[in-house]
Amino acid sequence: MALIGRFIISQLLRLHECLVQNYVRIFIVSAVIGFGTGTIHWITVHQPKFFVKLFENIQEFPFGVTFGILTVFLIASLLLYALHLESVEKKQIRSRNSIRSRYVDFIILCLCTQMNDATERYLGQGLLSRHKLDAMHAEIEDCIERFRESARKLVNAPTHATIQELENYFSLSQAGNAVGEEILKLKRTSKPLLTEQAIKELLGK
Repeated sequence: MALIGRFIISQLLRLHECLVQNYVRIFIVSAVIGFGTGTIHWITVHQPKFFVKLFENIQEFPFGVTFGILTVFLIASLLLYALHLESVEKKQIRSRNSIRSRYVDFIILCLCTQMNDATERYLGQGLLSRHKLDAMHAEIEDCIERFRESARKLVNAPTHATIQELENYFSLSQAGNAVGEEILKLKRTSKPLLTEQAIKELLGK
């Protein structure tokens, strides 16, 4: 009984994963089927002789009717294909922007945490000597330099890279910082912390 339950659960999970991955295609197919069924129903109710005349025309002009049907089918297929390509392109653009925005948030959070660690380690000691102030200043400069080095990736990013290549290029890792996506949990809101254009302007200063 337990094996049967696990099998049913695994199949439901597979079905759920399939629906999540192909929900757009399922929606388009369902919409086409629904539209076609609704059109046929409307014709049978309001134009009951339509299919009789169509059958007579097919018998009388088989080549012309077949050519017209194929033409309509071809035009509809081309329109659906064009819509599919546009949808894929928009999805890729959103994915690219999401990868770049996530990377911007990552390097800003890395800068904030590194700066906080560098200052708290010295300011928590009370009165600082000149040597400690110089050491803190050096660590702050090192944090800023690491941030600038990471930010330069935005300027030098490949323009025609695939989604996987972009994810590898904008990897969430830095020298001395291996927390990866864990640091993104420090965000308080879903809005980007800074725009890519603002990052580029900071590099020019």
